[in-house]
Amino acid sequence: MEPSIRYILSRALLLIALLVALLYGYGFIKKQQRRSAVVAELRQICGESSFFRQFSAEDAHKTLIRAIGLLAEADSLGMAVDDAIDGGLGVKTEWFENELDEDDTPMKDKIIRASLRGNYDNFIKLGFKPGFSSFKPMQDGQLAAIPSGTFAGRKPVIKTLIPAEASPGIEKVLANLELSPPDSADKPITDIQIAAAKQLARDLADAGLIEEPVRERIIARLTPPEASKEK
Repeated sequence: MEPSIRYILSRALLLIALLVALLYGYGFIKKQQRRSAVVAELRQICGESSFFRQFSAEDAHKTLIRAIGLLAEADSLGMAVDDAIDGGLGVKTEWFENELDEDDTPMKDKIIRASLRGNYDNFIKLGFKPGFSSFKPMQDGQLAAIPSGTFAGRKPVIKTLIPAEASPGIEKVLANLELSPPDSADKPITDIQIAAAKQLARDLADAGLIEEPVRERIIARLTPPEASKEK
């Protein structure tokens, strides 16, 4: 007896459903694998040697760009940017579920988190989007032209908060780098940026990465002459 049309259709629908489930499962596994790979790469960048002791300013710039690109990829994979940063720092989710006091967070981790979060926010504000066209060239430490917004078609620049003249070698520290608009290269530093640079110097000293006399030298270098006279 030949199978009925209803039987054939039911079996065909079952096969289609199984195929869709298999494809979904495969895609989910691949996405999870890529998420894990992104976190693993961020963990390398967040290491003290990589984040605070690059061999050259060029290497520091490329490493920061790679880090921003990895955060963009994590964002595109449906992963919260803060979770990706926490993964790079080796922070476990249960810490926050247990309401870990922020004061218990190592200062180095606070510096890294603030740097990565701030630079990724700048990346988005400049007009980039967390898509493949944005983060693909960034894997090689290269910035593409801004795709949309006020600065569309131009490339952003990376500026230092603390000038190298105030602390030789500080230009090789990722935490001292800031992704900025293309037209900011020749603009004078603002009062807000001066305050941020001074705070970074204090944080680096608190983390044991620079000595207190260096911190004071940096702050003095960043303090306008008129402000010094007022004191």
